[in-house]
Amino acid sequence: MKKSLLFFLILLFFVKCTPDEEKNASDQESFMKKNHIANPNPGTKENESLSSNGKTLPEGSVLIKRSRLRKKERIDLQSNEIQSTRIIDSTLYKKLNILRNADIDLDLSEPVNKAYLFSPVENQGFPSMIQLSHDRSLKISFDNDIFDNTDRYYTNGVRFDFISPFLKQSPLASLMVPYWGKGINYYGIWIGQNMYTPSVTKIGGIHYGDRPYSATLVLGTFKISNDAGKKFRQTSELDLGIIGPSAFGDFLQKTVHSNLPTNSEPLGWEYQIQNDLILNYNLTYEKGLISSRWVELNANATGALGTLYTNMGAGFQFRAGLINPYFGSYGCSNSKAHNKEYSKFQIYAFLTSLGRLVGYDATLEGGLFNKSSIYTLTRKEVSPLTYQGSLGITLAYEGFKIDFEQFLLSPEFHGCAWHKWGHIGLTIEI
Repeated sequence: MKKSLLFFLILLFFVKCTPDEEKNASDQESFMKKNHIANPNPGTKENESLSSNGKTLPEGSVLIKRSRLRKKERIDLQSNEIQSTRIIDSTLYKKLNILRNADIDLDLSEPVNKAYLFSPVENQGFPSMIQLSHDRSLKISFDNDIFDNTDRYYTNGVRFDFISPFLKQSPLASLMVPYWGKGINYYGIWIGQNMYTPSVTKIGGIHYGDRPYSATLVLGTFKISNDAGKKFRQTSELDLGIIGPSAFGDFLQKTVHSNLPTNSEPLGWEYQIQNDLILNYNLTYEKGLISSRWVELNANATGALGTLYTNMGAGFQFRAGLINPYFGSYGCSNSKAHNKEYSKFQIYAFLTSLGRLVGYDATLEGGLFNKSSIYTLTRKEVSPLTYQGSLGITLAYEGFKIDFEQFLLSPEFHGCAWHKWGHIGLTIEI
């Protein structure tokens, strides 16, 4: 009886499982047909793989072939990338060795240098290369109309310029306009203060129709790209500062006047243009037109955009005397290059001329954001066109240079007179 019962249970189990297995086999066959799976060989585990939906597929399936093809393509792509990287690294190493042996320091912030160095093509000629100058210099500039026995309009200016290759590390250096030629880059910073007064300072109150009191204090960074071969120079500059009482123009002028017995204290600084932000970007382009041992003529174009000045202009510079080429270097006399064609001593006269189209002048119209100034000029009162010229003489010996210059400026607003002031500049290579 027990044996019969056991036999019955085993028979019932096989009868129940057989249809499920058949159903599973049928489902597998249907799945393979639906997905165009050929050459099944489920008996070999080595040939089995998983499809994207997680089901077991035989080796001969199209999905497996495609998966292996994609894997092979990825391997080939990685291999090509590794090979290309090795070629670039090898070429880069060769180029760096050539530069090192030639004692050349490239300015790696310039896109043209990056494109050259990381190109897989070897090029020994360096068709476009911008070097970093290692010159260091300090320039002190002083402007004042006391040289012309006046005390009005642009009445005083002091500026300090410092050039050093270290300044290339400044994060602001990346904001300078790149140069796409072959030349030398100079990086610098400057700080300066300017003061402006009406035509009369001995009478208090507001002088309507006259220039308002104002002062600026600015810190700037600049890059000069000098291309001697093309006789071309590009200068880009970013300025940040303040216009208003925080520039300490009133304090400085009152202090100076109170210590000079022949001068009376200026009146009216309490009505000066109020504090506002200065943020300006300036560009200058210079191009050599005529160049000889004794005479040079260079054209220039300028542009400024920002909260202090917005303008554009064009003009020229003429030099005559014992001179070194203007675009041969930026500095005193290029004595550090030890070039026999350059003279250690220079003496020459120069003339500059610049016409300017004026869009905005905060020293006349007030700050762009702060409108609380008691007195400013309106846009209609400001002259849309101005002319500025100068005549001067330069003396230079090796790393020392001094300039004496007389400026002349046309009326900046309606009712304004022509204005003159003197300039002294001292440059020392350090």
